[in-house]
Amino acid sequence: MKLRFFSNRSTDLIVLLCLAAILFLPALGCSAPAVQGWSGFAGSEGKLYFTSIDGKVIALNVSARSMNLPFPSEGEWVVTVRSQTAPSGSICGPACAPAAHPAAVYATPVIAEDLVYVATYAGDNGKVMAINRSAPGYDEEGIPSWIEGEWFYPRKEGKFIGAVVGSPIVVKDTLYVGSSDGKLYALDAVKGDERWAFDTGGKIWTAPSVSDGIVYVSNFAKKICAISSETGKLLWQVEFPVAIASSPVVSGDNIVFGAFDNYLYGVSISDGKERWKFKGDGWFWANSVVKDNIAYVGCLDHRVYAIETSTGNELWRFEGDSSFVAPPVLVGNSLVICSESGSLYILDAAKGTMVKTVSIDSKVMAPIYADGNNVYIHARDRNVYCIDLQDGQIAWKFSSVIVNK
Repeated sequence: MKLRFFSNRSTDLIVLLCLAAILFLPALGCSAPAVQGWSGFAGSEGKLYFTSIDGKVIALNVSARSMNLPFPSEGEWVVTVRSQTAPSGSICGPACAPAAHPAAVYATPVIAEDLVYVATYAGDNGKVMAINRSAPGYDEEGIPSWIEGEWFYPRKEGKFIGAVVGSPIVVKDTLYVGSSDGKLYALDAVKGDERWAFDTGGKIWTAPSVSDGIVYVSNFAKKICAISSETGKLLWQVEFPVAIASSPVVSGDNIVFGAFDNYLYGVSISDGKERWKFKGDGWFWANSVVKDNIAYVGCLDHRVYAIETSTGNELWRFEGDSSFVAPPVLVGNSLVICSESGSLYILDAAKGTMVKTVSIDSKVMAPIYADGNNVYIHARDRNVYCIDLQDGQIAWKFSSVIVNK
């Protein structure tokens, strides 16, 4: 199998190291993963919410950051995410206690009403947290005050779901989240009560997708599953040749996703049967962004592709300087995407030609976030960068390292 990203180890090996760290190191006991989380952003009302590499949920006031005011300024806060237990299967005995180490967070937070939701990765143990985004009540050990709607799931002490890698989503009053224990959970977004859980039979590292009362989820057992959002019952499932790398994205009557065989697939929304597949020279790890029957997707082969979702035909391709691990965003008529090496490309979405490029000179694996004329990047150097798309310059940056609680 040809994997072009092996040819540029200096910029691409980190992807494989992250994969190995998440899969294997937790089983070794207390040793922390070599690479910690890479959360993207949720944004609302001039605030950005993300989780730092060292396990803190941070709320940033965009206006305060643009003026370089002291942190925390108005509306800003930080909550430490705790693992609350040693990883299961630990072999280091008493040295693992007490169980209050910061937990890694790979999943991007999601916002609904007054809450911001965060799902954690801590060995084999995961939690879903609901944090009041106006006045967080979580204490220094990561325990919610249980006021103002805050909660975590599972609530029982010592009880966990599997580690969470894919981001949760909220549709109406239900939060859906997949876990490394193979289960898709549907939780009451207001109270945190479990509505149902469905076992897919394989690790879930991707975000689910919901359309017309059906939840679509992929897993490492090579399956796409369609599940009733109301009852949690399986409607259909289809197995593919290899594990599935990216989240399923609905486009009309098709579902688009990437797999570890270097193909981007388009399958029927009604029964999961393959309609087309498109071959890249590396994994399609990043999620597609779909608009007007076109899927825009980055690949580990250093390219960005525009693919017609009804046929699988390639409309254009663009070659960057390294792998694309994070998904793109659409801003007006532009497609904005950041390579793993830290080059932000602003492309003409219709033609795939480059309009501008900006380098932040740091590794990037987290999803970028766009709001108006600004794009925000959470880089591996622990800085948040605000890029002004109009002038193609770094407007400001914020270091999460200085934040302590």
